[in-house]
Amino acid sequence: MKLSVAMCTYNGEKYIKEQLKSILNQTVAIDEIIICDDGSNDKTIAIIELIQIENPNKISLYKNHVNLGSTKNFEKAIGICSGNYIFLSDQDDIWKENKVEKVVQYFLKNPSTEAVFTDGDLVDEKNKEINTSSLWDSVFFMENQLSKPIDLYQHILFKANMVTGATLCIKKEIKNLILPIPNIKKFYHDEWIAIIIASRNNLKYLTDKLISYRIHSSQQSGISSNLKINKSKKYQLKSNHILGHDAPKSFQEYNQLAKVYYRNYLKFKTASKEVKDDFPVNFNEIAETYLDLFKKCNESLKKANPIFYFFRNLIDKIRGKRQLN
Repeated sequence: MKLSVAMCTYNGEKYIKEQLKSILNQTVAIDEIIICDDGSNDKTIAIIELIQIENPNKISLYKNHVNLGSTKNFEKAIGICSGNYIFLSDQDDIWKENKVEKVVQYFLKNPSTEAVFTDGDLVDEKNKEINTSSLWDSVFFMENQLSKPIDLYQHILFKANMVTGATLCIKKEIKNLILPIPNIKKFYHDEWIAIIIASRNNLKYLTDKLISYRIHSSQQSGISSNLKINKSKKYQLKSNHILGHDAPKSFQEYNQLAKVYYRNYLKFKTASKEVKDDFPVNFNEIAETYLDLFKKCNESLKKANPIFYFFRNLIDKIRGKRQLN
């Protein structure tokens, strides 16, 4: 059994040493760490090369000649990995020392599983734990409040993507299924992988917090902003929608939901054009479902406040937003 890590880096000098150290110090050893750097112009490369010398035949570094962006860079890193199990890794987190051991044990006990994700603690730039929320809380995965078994496929599609790439491990056998990953706005590699594997009912999770997920000002994901609105009306609307506790009550709430529905309609419509007819996920069908939800939400908006609805549509038309024709 061979274990790989697919890591992407870009100007990560501040945290990369600590992350690599946590990966190298696992209770079950990683066999190879594949690092694809996306054009760093700080000390990231120098730090990695020094750790390479200290750990011969363990780390392979690939330097991109052009910036690929995170999605295509992860596609490249995953493609190069040769392990039976491939752990995805960000450059700025910290792995708990038993992360690999726990995940591999789960795979061995559940051989049909093709991908596993976990929860994590949140830490700030100085490694201080953020106690207000866990990683799953911040991505709207209220696992302990949802009825079991959770339909992960439906949750990812119509509630929220809770699969964070930083916690994800996949089997080598699914590489041909998930690659290539299309470069679609707001459709990242972790959500792409999660949808495909969940559609096959082979995506599973561990409730263990197996990484310290770092929140800092230069990160790409929206988790930082989610934490800032943790107690806001917008956050509560999202949480209630996911848990099925409440329907929108005001024009503002319906308007917020309509924007989400339309954005997802466009995302999945674009995805449907990127895949072959025999692809395991019918993205066009998902897009049409979101279009229907958007239209129904628009009807609710019209009933809630016809005047606001008229001016909202007029402004959208002037701006060229949310136009179906």
